Amino acid sequence: MKISKILTLVLAGTLLFNISCRNDDPIPAPTPKGAYENGILIANEGGFLTPTASVSFISNDLSKLENNIFSTNNSNAVLGNVFQSVGFKGDNAFLVTNVPNKIEIVNRYTFKKTGTITANLDEARYIAFSGNNTYVTNNNFFDVRKVNIYDNSNAFVKSINFDRYAEKIVSADGFVYVQTDGVTYDANYNELPTGHTISRINPATNNVDKTITLTDDTIIRDMIADNSNVYVLSSDYSNSYIYKIDAKTGTAAQTKLAGVSGALKLAVDNGKIYFLTSGKKLYSYNGTAATAMFDVTTSHVYGFNVIDDKVFVSDPSFSKDNDVRIYNLSGNLLKTITTGIGTNGFYKN
Repeated sequence: MKISKILTLVLAGTLLFNISCRNDDPIPAPTPKGAYENGILIANEGGFLTPTASVSFISNDLSKLENNIFSTNNSNAVLGNVFQSVGFKGDNAFLVTNVPNKIEIVNRYTFKKTGTITANLDEARYIAFSGNNTYVTNNNFFDVRKVNIYDNSNAFVKSINFDRYAEKIVSADGFVYVQTDGVTYDANYNELPTGHTISRINPATNNVDKTITLTDDTIIRDMIADNSNVYVLSSDYSNSYIYKIDAKTGTAAQTKLAGVSGALKLAVDNGKIYFLTSGKKLYSYNGTAATAMFDVTTSHVYGFNVIDDKVFVSDPSFSKDNDVRIYNLSGNLLKTITTGIGTNGFYKN
């Protein structure tokens, strides 16, 4: 009996030792997905008549900048002339260009090309995804105003036409929202609203199931989304308005920002809303009111986003490489970098 007890104790001690060793084994570090993981992709529009569109990358800590990453990783391929926007689906990034009417699909971490969409594109603008489908706005500001729908294999499914506009497009809570009004001009080049509508596409039917008419009379400037809500910015040179649309119900709540003129660009970061005005002033928005933060330096407002508490603003030129200024939320300039021509967007990768 004593020998049996001793053996039992020895076996128990050995088991505990083995478990302890296994628990103390180091956890292997995750395998990097590619050189462009954990950073920001920067869209450089390029010149309208020259094939100078490009993509830049800057690391999250702002220590590494690389320009022309599409060309570099694809045998010096030309991206195009007018690079509008970037969308993400899984490990792929979709690069939307409206000249020459194509969407280049690349691995978002290596930037190696994996495919191209060209079917039925006509001045492609912005892109969103819901379920297995891809939705792309096309808008030539004259007679083409539509959303193209593609399936999971990137084959064309159908188009939805609109009366006046098909511009920004976002996905939230299982629905796709389209900015279907914007700005036009009179004979003296004064800005005029085309209307005040946002249209909702139900991916279950791929038809419009709701049209939201905004209740102000200014110009729709921008639209973004988080997981559950769509935010729409409209303004003139007296007042600005932010609408919060519940994506599931399609109901909209308006906040009038009296005396805040010329709000142009929206951003959402870590659950907080920010906007930038034509006067180059950054505001935060808490759902009921706006608070002025600081002025940014740029020739005019063009590329803008807030990513991980950093504010990105481009100083645009369409004939030479651009300066991009990066601020913290206290208004301190963290870094100025040189990107490509016509920098128009910043995307967390």
